[in-house]
Amino acid sequence: MKTPSETTVVPAVDGKEEPQPNLTVPSEKKVSGRKTPKTVTKKLAPKKARKAAKKAARKKAAKSATKKLNRREFPYQRVLKMWKAGKTLKTIARAVGRYQKDAPDPLHSFRVSLTRFHRGVKIGGKIVKLPHRVSRKTLKLATKAGKKAAQ
Repeated sequence: MKTPSETTVVPAVDGKEEPQPNLTVPSEKKVSGRKTPKTVTKKLAPKKARKAAKKAARKKAAKSATKKLNRREFPYQRVLKMWKAGKTLKTIARAVGRYQKDAPDPLHSFRVSLTRFHRGVKIGGKIVKLPHRVSRKTLKLATKAGKKAAQ
C-alpha cells in the first residue's frame, strides 16, 4: 500500500494550465560581458555617421591638396620692354614675379613662356614676336645640338 507522501497529486483541470518553469542547468560556457544585443536600427545610425565623417574628411583633404591655382596673365608688354633694354633673364623674371627661388630650376617656367613669346603671341590683336638676342646661325646650331642630344 502507498503512503500519502508517495501518492501523486494531480491538480484539478479548470481550463487554464500554468506554464511550468524551465529549470535547466546552466552550461559551463562563459557568457560575454555584453548585455542584450543592440537592434539593427540603432547600429546603422552610428555607422552612417562615421561614413559621413570619413567622406567629409576625405573631401577636406582633397580640396586642400588640389587647391585650384588661378592662372596669372603673362606680362608680355613689360617683358618685351625689358628685353629690348638688355636686361638678363633673371632680372626680368624677378621683376614680373616669375622667379621660383625654391625650385631646382628657378627660371624654367619663365623660359617656357619666352619660347612661346619667340614664336609669337597676340597683344592687342596683333601678333608680336620676341626677337632673339643671337644670330639665326647660332640659333640653328643650338637647335640642332639640342635635337642630337635628345636622341
